[in-house]
Amino acid sequence: MRSITGMRLCLGSAGLTAALLFGGCATMEPRAERWVAPPLGSTFTEGNHNTGSFGSGDSKATYTRGERTWQDKRVMTFETPQGMILSTPEGGWLGFLGAGDKVMVRWEPPLGMDFPLTVGKTWTKSFKQIDAGGRAMPFDVTCKVQAYEDTTVPSGTFKTFRVACSNTMGEDYTVWFSPELGVHAKQSRKRSATYPLGAGTREMELIAQTIKK
Repeated sequence: MRSITGMRLCLGSAGLTAALLFGGCATMEPRAERWVAPPLGSTFTEGNHNTGSFGSGDSKATYTRGERTWQDKRVMTFETPQGMILSTPEGGWLGFLGAGDKVMVRWEPPLGMDFPLTVGKTWTKSFKQIDAGGRAMPFDVTCKVQAYEDTTVPSGTFKTFRVACSNTMGEDYTVWFSPELGVHAKQSRKRSATYPLGAGTREMELIAQTIKK
């Protein structure tokens, strides 16, 4: 399994390493210009430790990168036996489909990070979360890119951007985003009692991945 080593890469090749576009070499600051999706058929297995509204105890989930048509548009998917996350080509989450392609939740505009990512960058964005019954809840998300650092998880060590966020629904979370993989290597989430589903925590680590060539 590969990781981006130091700042020596001048990227011109396709594939996972193209996810980190520095526009130069060693002396440039770390910069993820855009999201690059993992190749079709790649799989990612997450290990979660949950409390409260996230569930109880430990769980695992394996996602397979796919594609499909949704609302007459070609979208990217991350699929599990229980359902799938729908994503734009830019990496914004459109929604989550459950069994029978039932829309469980969707977001307007698509929920995601504000590329390009550089250390110190901050942003605030407004969204609507729309549930299966069509009820919309507006909320704001404020994020800051805190660091670019090595992150070691069971599946390996990766260069990641550590991004800390909070939203007005009552949730604080930090993600360690790997531009090389196109997914989060690690997450830490905490919901307060004011969150619509109640208080809870989740600690996630990437425990395995298979990258299609």
